[in-house]
Amino acid sequence: MRRIDPAFPDLLPLSHRLGPVPVPEDGERAVLDPVEMRLLRASSPHPRAVGERTVPRRPIRVLVHAATAAHEGEMLAALVRAGCGVLVVVDAPLPPGRVPAPGFPGQVVAVAPWLPELWGGEALPALGGWRERGIEAGVLLGLGPAPGAAEQVQQAICEAVKQGAGFAVAVPLALPPEDRHRIYDRRAGEAGDGALENLLFHTDLGRLAAGLEREASRRCRSVGLAEVLPGPATSLVGCEVFRAATQLLLWARRLDVLEGVASAGWQLRRAAQALLASRRDPGPLLAEDNLRVLPGFNPWVEAFARSAWSGAGEPFEAVLAKWLAP
Repeated sequence: MRRIDPAFPDLLPLSHRLGPVPVPEDGERAVLDPVEMRLLRASSPHPRAVGERTVPRRPIRVLVHAATAAHEGEMLAALVRAGCGVLVVVDAPLPPGRVPAPGFPGQVVAVAPWLPELWGGEALPALGGWRERGIEAGVLLGLGPAPGAAEQVQQAICEAVKQGAGFAVAVPLALPPEDRHRIYDRRAGEAGDGALENLLFHTDLGRLAAGLEREASRRCRSVGLAEVLPGPATSLVGCEVFRAATQLLLWARRLDVLEGVASAGWQLRRAAQALLASRRDPGPLLAEDNLRVLPGFNPWVEAFARSAWSGAGEPFEAVLAKWLAP
């Protein structure tokens, strides 16, 4: 088990990973690393997963891939008994019964990665069995340049609903030039493909990813799909605290995307971290009008948190309208 530093900590607030990324032996096939949001192949440089084999004294939030979960059942069960939270990445066939049942709501969460067809995307697995076992399940949408990318994201979200997903988290892919060249050479051939070349090498990928995030958000709201991770919770930080904090982190990122260096997202991020550190359910604090006892909850942050958690009111509605605008 190793400590990790996710490329998008606002969207995937995790601290450790159990086992390695299961890189396929087939050199052409790629697997998504949710920590770095990169596509890994057999030829890709990736660190060996050498780490502690002991259960931590204090509960942590752990990411585990399906292949590791299948053969590390005892270690996974020990982590769950110790109150740790577990995010299972369903990137290979894995019966829900192979994963320990959660001891409290939100302790274990399953997420199935999705990629555009250009980048090796495959059909989403059925997720209903996870929810029947008391494990919330959803999809991790890897957003990247692809022909008809917006339409593919829309279709993926509709498919996720059909497969029983309860949430969808949209995260941009990190695609270095070598990955883009590999795809271009494979698809364009000797004749070349001007449209694909423009898409992969002459497009502002950051702006494209931001547009896809907003498109995913519009579609999720139209079908009633949540947009934040509901866990993993730990025995110290319950699912209500985690969900409230991740919602603030999500909007901190979105404010950064919308407003750049002038963004007030850092204020939401600071308040979310303080909420996680306090381990206090914000529900009673809201009822008592006592959110300001937490560090970082100044009047603007308190107003935003109240309106965001309720889904209505200012200043949240103004930011939401700006985010959803075409």
